[in-house]
Amino acid sequence: MFKAIDYEEILKFKNPIFIDLRSEGEFEDGTILGAISMPLLSNEERKIVGSLYVSGDIKGAKEKGVEFFAPKLTDYYRRISQMEEDHEVVLFCSRGGFRSTALFNLLKTLGHKVYKLNHGYKSYRRYVLNFMDTFQDYKYVVLKGYTGCGKTEILKELRKRGENVLDLEGLARHRGSLFGGVGMGLQPSQKTFESELMESFKSFKQGPVFVEGESPRIGSLNLPAKLIRAMAQTDKVFLIEDTIERRAERIKSDYLSDYGLEKKEEIISAFEHLKRYISPKRYENYLKLLDEENFDLIIKDLMIKYYDANYSINKDKIFYKVFNEDIKKSCDTILKILK
Repeated sequence: MFKAIDYEEILKFKNPIFIDLRSEGEFEDGTILGAISMPLLSNEERKIVGSLYVSGDIKGAKEKGVEFFAPKLTDYYRRISQMEEDHEVVLFCSRGGFRSTALFNLLKTLGHKVYKLNHGYKSYRRYVLNFMDTFQDYKYVVLKGYTGCGKTEILKELRKRGENVLDLEGLARHRGSLFGGVGMGLQPSQKTFESELMESFKSFKQGPVFVEGESPRIGSLNLPAKLIRAMAQTDKVFLIEDTIERRAERIKSDYLSDYGLEKKEEIISAFEHLKRYISPKRYENYLKLLDEENFDLIIKDLMIKYYDANYSINKDKIFYKVFNEDIKKSCDTILKILK
């Protein structure tokens, strides 16, 4: 029997596919990971229908909603009919109300095998938020160190070896500094970030979770408070160290491997944000060096005078120091010490 169903029940499905019937704006703000956007009402159409509801014209709102959706019905019917051949099709809107109920009842009446998510996206968000409460139950191994010391490369190697690795910067699409967004594209929404965090934890096996030490905020995104608290409470904090020359080379590789006009503009924008923390003379000098493409001097100067000077490391919390001359050897050392 095809029916309205809770999100927890859908997790037992063999091959579910989610159809997000909300507007484009709602979809961009956050959706169920992997969902397909098929809005019954566009952003503007939703505003019109919503204003009619608010004014008390319920009948007019419904008529207008049908008017807006009717031209899309044939296309949506064909697409969903194709999807249900290989998937359990699950429709959802914001709260499981008019939008998903209308299409669900129509398809069900026509004999199609579809489901509707009870309470819509709101119920999925509740599931995500409840899951995030479990972040405090994991044991964390935190890697700290000055920028460019190779923490990210160590985490990648640990993941290759089958360890549980939480790549916060990768999920956030930001390296966590003023220049952290250069070359990373747009960050996900806060809700999408939290969904991806949840899925990362779901993939973990038993054992510690390796993660880079981060501030509570990565770019525009906030880390869950319980995750930050749990990471701060661990006694397994490794300090990763390396020479300033190798650190500079890593930074240059990460940020400038495909340098061009677009990336230059991103770097200039980052310097604009840095401007409030440095003297006008230093700011103008950085722009001059950027025009000359004197990246080595820019990177080393920023490391010594800005990043290293502002990166606080509590030496009393360090469990073990690793000099990162070789990524694989560093991983060997970390895993050996943890045995």
